[in-house]
Amino acid sequence: PYTTLFRSLLAAVVGISTVACSSDDVASVDGKGISKTEYTNQLKFTKLMYEMQYGDKVWDQMKAQDKNYEETIKKNVLESMVKTNVYLSYAEKNNIKPDSKILSQYKKQNKAIFENAKSKEKFKKAGLDQAFMDKYSEQAATLASLSTFLQKKSAPSEEEIKAKFKTVGDKVDASHILIKTIDDNNKPLSAEKKAEAKKKAEDVYKQVKDGGDFAELAKKYSQDTGSAANGGALGEFGKGQMVPAFEKAAFALKEGEVSPIVETQYGYHIIKLNKKIKADYEKSKAEIKASLTSEKLQKLVEEIVKGTKTEKHEDRIKDIPFGDTAASSEKKTEEKKSDEKKTDDKKSDK
Repeated sequence: PYTTLFRSLLAAVVGISTVACSSDDVASVDGKGISKTEYTNQLKFTKLMYEMQYGDKVWDQMKAQDKNYEETIKKNVLESMVKTNVYLSYAEKNNIKPDSKILSQYKKQNKAIFENAKSKEKFKKAGLDQAFMDKYSEQAATLASLSTFLQKKSAPSEEEIKAKFKTVGDKVDASHILIKTIDDNNKPLSAEKKAEAKKKAEDVYKQVKDGGDFAELAKKYSQDTGSAANGGALGEFGKGQMVPAFEKAAFALKEGEVSPIVETQYGYHIIKLNKKIKADYEKSKAEIKASLTSEKLQKLVEEIVKGTKTEKHEDRIKDIPFGDTAASSEKKTEEKKSDEKKTDDKKSDK
């Protein structure tokens, strides 16, 4: 779970600039500029990946969802480049090198791409060569090494795991029937409707106490769509996972016992305790370790971001064409010539 933070980075690797900032850069990270050329190449690559994954008609679909999709993608690419360069900058500061095994695999894939006539033509048409892809691969392999480095750095000690275990404690397995006192927009019901909800909850509770099958009643009456179909089953949970009133009632029950009606901000609950689960350190250890690693990694990532100076210049990407720069420039030139010719023709007519 804690490697998820880096998956998006590996899918959007960009070049880390080695030159000082210039007035033409689209962004900078720790004083190192991201040039328009780097940005344009990444934009071309992003466009090519969309087309290879979804087909040439993808832009019609995108336009239907967002008429300004080109500007949206351009801004997203810039944001992604800045974020990625933040991590690459941190890797450079900590002398983190590319993962040699992953880099070798990527370069083999690149070689195969440019030895295949069809795929080579696609990259050539997009204005991208093997050198770009090899650099891309080097940076992806660096981020893979960085991911491993940060995971190790975030790994909790045995003492930390044991300390967390003491706060986790026992778990319970419970089911519930919910009669809501909020609408679909999470707004409280009127006093009249809330009174109706309480009356309904009392009626269902009576059916349970009279020997009705809890699971069947949950399927019939519960308004918790996530659990109703499963007979109200919520599965296992520990302390701190449910709202206080619900948690207190659930943990106070004996196995097989049903609670009186419990009110929370969501509505009226009828809770049945299916099972009490005694905490077991060895069984809980892996889950606690993963959870602590994720927490520590998140904090470390936040510290890396906060400790990096970044600048974005969205105004400098406005004139960069979406896709093939050369083709777009030629098209603009032809359009300009056509407009000039029309103007000259009009003058001649006069």
